[in-house]
Amino acid sequence: MDYEKYKCTEINNRLFSNELINQLSSKNPLHNWQIIGESYLGKPIKMLSVGKGPINILLWSQMHGDEPTATAAIFDLINFFFASADDQQSLRENILLKCTLYFIPVLNPDGLENYTRRNAQGIDINRDFLAQQSPEGKILTDIRNHIKPHFCFNLHDQSTLYCTANQQQLVAIAFLAPTFDNLKTVNWIREQAIKVIICMAEELQNYIPGKIARFNDDFEPRAFGDNFQKLGSSTILLESGGYANDDEKQEIRKFNFIALIKAFEVIAQQSYQEKDILNYLMIPLNSKEIYHILFKNVSYTADNKKYTIDIALNYTEVFDKETRSITKKWNVEDCGDLSAFTAYQVFDGHNLTTHKSVNPNIFATLQIFNKQQNLVYNWQNGTKLI
Repeated sequence: MDYEKYKCTEINNRLFSNELINQLSSKNPLHNWQIIGESYLGKPIKMLSVGKGPINILLWSQMHGDEPTATAAIFDLINFFFASADDQQSLRENILLKCTLYFIPVLNPDGLENYTRRNAQGIDINRDFLAQQSPEGKILTDIRNHIKPHFCFNLHDQSTLYCTANQQQLVAIAFLAPTFDNLKTVNWIREQAIKVIICMAEELQNYIPGKIARFNDDFEPRAFGDNFQKLGSSTILLESGGYANDDEKQEIRKFNFIALIKAFEVIAQQSYQEKDILNYLMIPLNSKEIYHILFKNVSYTADNKKYTIDIALNYTEVFDKETRSITKKWNVEDCGDLSAFTAYQVFDGHNLTTHKSVNPNIFATLQIFNKQQNLVYNWQNGTKLI
């Protein structure tokens, strides 16, 4: 499939605004869109429906406002389903004949505007199923109860610093069929979600082999996915992680699109039923063991003694609402023997020196010199200068 044909080109980074989302939602036939409620600050929350099949599928993204990757993918999917007839027409028609899709691109528009996880009340919506204190959480609950979806897709972004356990492959996409009790019981409802995940993971292996993981399935009684599973909707969590040279997560957005199209296809065809759920357990678990930058074997002198250490640095992102831009603030995450770890960028430090001892701190102040004592890397108070 030629993904570029369907890519929503108006979204080209992860810091888009509510204004753009509202513009995009006015492009498709208006009768397909409806306002299903308002955020705490009164912003509209919209849902688009497409298809006429008996299998109801509900997808929502950005219940955490700083997790936008799947939102972009949803608009790519919308383009796919409203596209003119092409070589994917039979697939498109079969999905829409067997399924009715309900897309909520942005559940937390207040969080989107400020690029924050929580809503304007300071509530983590995904921990509000029981309390129902957020208007956004109530809207999602009401929609699920009204539609009674057979399948739900809960779309998120996870940290870009996860790798697969043991393999130390960067995780681009992680899946989970949430449990609904502390025993992690697999009933028929959860089994359906597991089998669809197997199909999605197998498809993605063609594009990102080894970069797919399984999210921790500890029971979270306050979360929507766990409770929707309990209520009888087979629920799938999809987490967008990290990918090399993809700060804006445009490649991972494509992987969302590919995985979700495959999910719709196998649900429409019921072909997922043939899968053995043991294959789900073969998907490696997430393991947070990666850094943004790792220097190995850097030398420094302290108390007239020479030492060799590894130095790991990570950054946090500081959002500027006025410019809708991000500044990276760096910190020394760890130092010492880090031979068991990897990073997006790994540097051989045999010919590198730092003149001060290194201690993990909030913001990095670190200078690294080459063999000729030229300054080659420089962080001051969290800002990377060189």
